[in-house]
Amino acid sequence: MNFIESFKSAIKSLTGNRARSFLTMLGIIIGITSVITMSAIGKGGQKNITGKLKEGGYGKFTIFIDKGAKNFRWKYLFDDVVIEKLKNTNEFKNVTPYVRDRVYSKIGNNFGRVWFTASTPSVEDIDKVEIIAGRKFLSFEYENAERVALIDDVTAKNLYGSVDNALGKEYNIFKNRKSAGVVYEIVGVYKNPFKGFANALGGLRIPRFIRFPLSTYDRIYNLDNAGFYEEILIEAKNPEKTKYSMVRSKEILENIIGIKDLYEVEALAQGSSSFDNILSTLNIFVTFVAGISLFVGGIGVMNIMLVSVIERTKEIGIRKAIGATNKDILLQFLIESIILTGLGGIIGIIFGFTLGEIVGKVIGIPPLFTLSSIIISLLVSTFIGVVFGVIPAKKAAELNPIEALRAE
Repeated sequence: MNFIESFKSAIKSLTGNRARSFLTMLGIIIGITSVITMSAIGKGGQKNITGKLKEGGYGKFTIFIDKGAKNFRWKYLFDDVVIEKLKNTNEFKNVTPYVRDRVYSKIGNNFGRVWFTASTPSVEDIDKVEIIAGRKFLSFEYENAERVALIDDVTAKNLYGSVDNALGKEYNIFKNRKSAGVVYEIVGVYKNPFKGFANALGGLRIPRFIRFPLSTYDRIYNLDNAGFYEEILIEAKNPEKTKYSMVRSKEILENIIGIKDLYEVEALAQGSSSFDNILSTLNIFVTFVAGISLFVGGIGVMNIMLVSVIERTKEIGIRKAIGATNKDILLQFLIESIILTGLGGIIGIIFGFTLGEIVGKVIGIPPLFTLSSIIISLLVSTFIGVVFGVIPAKKAAELNPIEALRAE
């Protein structure tokens, strides 16, 4: 018996009991569907979250003073003169003071921590945000230290019901719990950079953000050190040479101030890279857990094939009596097993695509299907057919023809 005849015989045996064949494939279908869906949603969420974070920080970095250094003195804080000298080197696309910290906010009975960024026109160019309601700061608001603010959309919805409803409302900020509050008028709402992450993890609580003019920060919170800053935000001329620009900025500052080992440089996208690694690990783990169902499905295939061997014992005896070899019997049962798992894999991939699209729309994350995941799923399902089909096929091939013929 050649391969083609074995294949035809296997097809005939499987179609002879379609209900059982489908139920046998069901474990594989569910397993492949789970793997494809979880992998696509995981990779889509990862790209959606970290892609925007990396895009926002690509080619940008901060340089700050290590206040814990032995040679640190308050007089070494950055000022407008130092920043202007950095700009005049023409080695960087943009340079600006950068102030970011946590403050307290309170609206009615809502009281909590919020991340703030003291903004300049240059900050808005370098560390861009997506305005979804209202507007950005106007030039006179920077110049006059107006008490205006931009807040993120998650905070706007939580506190005011909608992003549009937040416009023109008051937002009360406290430097610390004991300080007096400062009221800001909300003139714009921007997209929270961690919103995609929250959607991926089912509405996880995420940080709140606010921006107000740097001149406002100096006038209200930085009275003793107005015009002096601990951190500078820099955008490289060539994003591909960011590391070189980071080294050069440090060298230039050391030459300007005359102090070494006082500055630290950090890429703006560095945090998102670490976050990307965490999400990759989490995605692999979740996909692996979903893949356990494939193992369970393989056991189901083996059990059904063993039952099939018992039911077809007499048939096997007849085939051996008319000349079928152990190899022929082994090949037929292996082909049956591979067809079951292979076809189940194909159906699972189709279902995986469909379910992935549905789940992606429900949770707001575009699924990312990859050719590698499809090929791996097919190979795994076929491999399961071979591995879990060997024992039943070997048992069928080793049946004694005389004893098989006596079976009822």
